[in-house]
Amino acid sequence: MSVKGIELATKMTTRDMDPVPQRRRLPAVGMLAALGLLSWLAGCSLIVDANRPQCSQDSDCTNRGPEFAGSVCSAGLCGPDPHWSCGTLTPSAVPAYKLTMHLQDAVDSKISLPGVRAQLCRKLDVDCANPIGATVTSDGDGWLGMQVEAGFDGYVQLTDTKIAPSLYFLTPPKSGDLELPMVPLASPPSARQIVVAASGKSWLPDRGIVLVNAFDCQNQTAGGITFSLAGTSDASAAIFYLVNNFPTTDGTATDATGYGGLVNVPAGVATIAATLGPGGRKVSTTTVLIRPGYVSYSSVTPNSK
Repeated sequence: MSVKGIELATKMTTRDMDPVPQRRRLPAVGMLAALGLLSWLAGCSLIVDANRPQCSQDSDCTNRGPEFAGSVCSAGLCGPDPHWSCGTLTPSAVPAYKLTMHLQDAVDSKISLPGVRAQLCRKLDVDCANPIGATVTSDGDGWLGMQVEAGFDGYVQLTDTKIAPSLYFLTPPKSGDLELPMVPLASPPSARQIVVAASGKSWLPDRGIVLVNAFDCQNQTAGGITFSLAGTSDASAAIFYLVNNFPTTDGTATDATGYGGLVNVPAGVATIAATLGPGGRKVSTTTVLIRPGYVSYSSVTPNSK
């Protein structure tokens, strides 16, 4: 398979210089400006002047600095953007729900994947030695269903000769059931080619792959998200994004599809941080289990400010 054949059908994150003071006696406000404190007080407009607006448009907020990335102007004040101000459930608050997944080929979404074995595993059960409930198998159309217990925090282990062995990490619903109508899974050749296309290197046998999809609080795929991997400086590991539907390390952030990933990641638990915009405002941190020879799939949604 050529690199051009790899298209992830993954429909499945200057301050102005202070003016030079004139040689004259400064009033109190001028003295503060000379000391570089006026800009600090401007950020406390409710103290200086409760009626003074902070902004007239969203760009006035984002121009205030990295900590205002993803903020919006409302009634003259800079506030959180509802697209980035939500939060995920703590494991203890996760209700019981029914999980339904439709498994598809990652390259050709028209190809369903029957006969894939699925096991529900807690995140701390890194080898899935004690799966929850019975093993289920996707039907002739690639559908499978599982009952998920309350408080569950973990993943679905998916195995079959048609796919690279996979760990699919779940983002639980706040209420109701969870239906995933498009779950693209890479075949063994496709997974190997993703590594080559993204990094120019082969898939090392003791490493894993992570495929990440970023969403905002409205459950829309998120562009402008940059991923980073904590705890490793391994030269073989590489972060990639989709550019014109192809994985490459030439990108610096997600496009409108919200897709990216990491290849040749050392085995263990990886912590992935997602930041928004040039200022690098952190919007999410998530942990993903990495196994040698496995592909880990994870969604990234805002869970921190």
